[in-house]
Amino acid sequence: MTNNSIPTTYIPLEKFHIVPLTGLSPAELKISAKRTSRDREKITHTTKLNAIAKRLGITGGFAAYEKEYNGSLLPFMAKHNLRKRKNLLKHTKDGDYNLYFPFSHQQVSERLFFFEGPTPKKLFTGHDFDFSGPISWHSQDLYDALNEDSDWSDIILGNYHIKRAIDDNFDISHLSDRQQYLLKLDVTTEITVRLLDQTGLPNFLDFLNNKETEPKKREKRYQQVSVKILDLILLKNRNGSSSIYHLLGNSLTDIPSPSEYIKLYAPNTVPTENVERDLNSDKYLQLLLTKRIGEGNAGWVNVLPYNENLIFLSDDRGNYDFVIKNQRGKVFNHQLFGNNLKRADIPSFIEDYRFERWYYFEYEGNRELDGHNSEKHYYLNGGTVSNYPGIQTILREYYQYKGVYHPEHRSSNVRLDGFKQVSIDEKEMMVSELITIGDLINFLKENAEYSKNRQGDSLAPINSESDITLPASCTFFDVLAYINWLEKQTGVPLRILSYSEYKSLRGENWSEPKRGQDSDMTFISTSGEKYDSHPPYMAQNDFDNLHLRFPKPLHNIEENGLRFIDSNFFCEWLLEGVQIRSASLTSFYMGDYVLRASGPQDSTGKYKGMKTGFRLCYELKKH
Repeated sequence: MTNNSIPTTYIPLEKFHIVPLTGLSPAELKISAKRTSRDREKITHTTKLNAIAKRLGITGGFAAYEKEYNGSLLPFMAKHNLRKRKNLLKHTKDGDYNLYFPFSHQQVSERLFFFEGPTPKKLFTGHDFDFSGPISWHSQDLYDALNEDSDWSDIILGNYHIKRAIDDNFDISHLSDRQQYLLKLDVTTEITVRLLDQTGLPNFLDFLNNKETEPKKREKRYQQVSVKILDLILLKNRNGSSSIYHLLGNSLTDIPSPSEYIKLYAPNTVPTENVERDLNSDKYLQLLLTKRIGEGNAGWVNVLPYNENLIFLSDDRGNYDFVIKNQRGKVFNHQLFGNNLKRADIPSFIEDYRFERWYYFEYEGNRELDGHNSEKHYYLNGGTVSNYPGIQTILREYYQYKGVYHPEHRSSNVRLDGFKQVSIDEKEMMVSELITIGDLINFLKENAEYSKNRQGDSLAPINSESDITLPASCTFFDVLAYINWLEKQTGVPLRILSYSEYKSLRGENWSEPKRGQDSDMTFISTSGEKYDSHPPYMAQNDFDNLHLRFPKPLHNIEENGLRFIDSNFFCEWLLEGVQIRSASLTSFYMGDYVLRASGPQDSTGKYKGMKTGFRLCYELKKH
């Protein structure tokens, strides 16, 4: 971020290099080239400059760019009065409760460069639009404003305007004559409401800071405020603002468009008439919003394409901004799991890292539009809110469906000892028993650096069983590091079971959850004291040192020739990075929605009196 709060533009190059761009002059580009971040391969300064020039739409290298800059770009800027660089996306008149959030430069870039249809001449970014007015009042302000007029209160709070607009059968004859008259007023009409005057009201923090015995009191004062009817309608329905305020379609451009985009998604089990009703309601609200922002020039910028890769934005006061084709808003973070796991310890089956890298460095397109389409695709194909796997997961699956992204399919002909061949979801797979404490101890000895630097629960106290053939308990990051290590030892593409595979493997062999029951695991202090129930609150370090051991005897159930712990307080880690309770197949929090209710990935489950283990698997090649 530069001193005048203009976000840095990041340009991804080949070989995972990233250029931070703060300006367009040759001198600024030279500085950007010097500050280019690289992953592994080196790149010369000249190569970087030539690549930057190409990304700005100039062929012939950096020398050609210098000539273009002085001979064409500067005259273009002078012609359009582009004198001072300014962030023309940042809202300068924001309200305390504004839900119309600023767009990023990457969003605007992708809307202008990767959207079918003509490029608009004007775009609403909201940069100097007054969001501090009624459109951003607190919800309580709306109720206070309507409190003195029951007719307006019924109309606005009852959403009569929306009902009248979307329902041909909405009968207004049952309303009073005044309500019918008010409802027929043009929504741009200004009305007067009474609002609480906040000026000079005593502040509770002032009372505390001044150490007064009693807070000062002031008689409530009210003020008359003029507001437009449509502002009150938008305020009443502002919780759905993200559905209508976005860069899809042309609702925020100067291009008239009969069909607009609404970010509304519902499972295919929801009745069609309900979806249509909500969709039409949002369309009406979007029309009101379009009408509201179209009343003046505030918030609008001029769109001035320079070439196929560079577009300027300007206001009418000499300020300008720019967007570049295929730009990014931040630097790519190769450390997918932060401090929890080094990149070198990430196993090959983690598709997230490969996808995120492809998404940042290789994919060119309108990500907001892709996100919208991926949501629709997810729900149209039977997706549910309860087991929503996450935005990036459904986006990746959508790209796979479109044939844009191709995940690596990993399989092997090797049949490792200790694995059982089973058929799961039309795949032949090799699945292991649960990894034992002995296996985990061996891994930690072989990987001393990982053991020294790992994050999360201490492993020794939760794996202190005298019988080291019992299942190990560990964090999700321990699982990944273990698989990465063993994969290198065996040459086999190991992973853990996905949620659907685990459910298929278990079949009907599970029990109903007994919610509210105490853990069957036993907490033991360092002095050997056993706790009858979950230990009382204590310092984190003291709790971390407590042992947690299996019940005796430990019961197992068998399915497909594999053993599973028959305890609701033993979980298994799944491919999606979530835990599933072994006895009831419920979530970490004992709910039905396993994929949405994951516990902390750096936890073994100990804080809830649970252990969490894992088993390995891999696919056999088809012949």
